[in-house]
Amino acid sequence: MWGRPHTFAPNGRENRVDEPPSRRLIAAVFKFTGKQAAIAGLIAALYAVLSLVFHPISFGVYQIRIAEALTVIPFLTGAAIPGLFIGCYIANALGGMGWLDIVIGPLITLVAAFLTWGMRRLPSQILSGVIAVIPVFGMWAGGVYMLSGWLIDTYTAIGLILSAVALLGAFILEEAPRRKKEGFRLGLWIWRVVALLVAASAVRLLRTTPDSHMYLAGGLLLLASVAAAMILARIRQAGENVNAVLAPLPPVLLNAFGVSLYLAPVMGVDYWFAVQMIGVGQLIACYLLGLPLLMMLRRRGLFV
Repeated sequence: MWGRPHTFAPNGRENRVDEPPSRRLIAAVFKFTGKQAAIAGLIAALYAVLSLVFHPISFGVYQIRIAEALTVIPFLTGAAIPGLFIGCYIANALGGMGWLDIVIGPLITLVAAFLTWGMRRLPSQILSGVIAVIPVFGMWAGGVYMLSGWLIDTYTAIGLILSAVALLGAFILEEAPRRKKEGFRLGLWIWRVVALLVAASAVRLLRTTPDSHMYLAGGLLLLASVAAAMILARIRQAGENVNAVLAPLPPVLLNAFGVSLYLAPVMGVDYWFAVQMIGVGQLIACYLLGLPLLMMLRRRGLFV
């Protein structure tokens, strides 16, 4: 099945060890079993339904497409690749943004899904660990900027400090050695809630923008950075594959820079403004919603 580690045949030889990446990539998409076809169909249906149910925030420049949380699933199984492509095509065909969105949007989703599928195969864990920290601090800095514009006064300075404490505290405590005692686990969950509440308080103190969209997006981006920090630290502490934190990057980057190419002229806005708005929406959907979803699915072993 796609995404599994190498296994051994009865004769003792390792399966697929000599297969080139291109052949594994083709196998990940075109060699369907009944179960994998069902997974692809389910993901396609979920993507389309979520996009249309949340239509007001799924299309246009100011978007946080909830369905994009599903774009992390190719990290676990190649069955998600055609599912996301078909789901995006259906959603965009009914979304009312024109033929460019119907043709180009699903192709961008398809390429991003292939790249996400390949993220788990990055060879260097050290390099992956360094790169994985970048989006976490990038979301924090972006959230602070959207909320305050870096206009520092007494309130915003306190908010800045609180947000930094929440972010760094999430890293530090999650990196602490694990104990099996029930009291320690309960205390850890309490700290997670406290860290998110501190970040939420920082959002209120940091606000200087009168724009409600910027306020909402900036606040969610700040919360996403704290949540991603917790997940990254937990993965590192458990000695697991940190490439999971990079899984949301392809859909974030390709949608921000690719979709903006045709959507900015259609909506009559500046290209770089569209990149920022779509990118922020993608970060929120893929990191605040998608990354926890990925970790939950991986822990349950649904695609293993």
